[in-house]
Amino acid sequence: MMTASSTDGKAGSNSAGGSQTETVFVTSDRVACDGNGDALGHPRVWLTLGTDGEIFCPYCSRRYVRAGDEDDV
Repeated sequence: MMTASSTDGKAGSNSAGGSQTETVFVTSDRVACDGNGDALGHPRVWLTLGTDGEIFCPYCSRRYVRAGDEDDV
């Protein structure tokens, strides 16, 4: 279940050419990503968060983070 999303100003190491990586905070360890599901999206893939509480989508580089694992200063 996705709870909220934000775009941070940092480029991720898995960035697909973009200058920003979208971060989505989630409450489950398994998430589905389809690149927003619009015409520029990608096939739906199911991703499982790692032991560090995050994962990057291999298609769109969206970053999924378990809510509460990252300091929100």
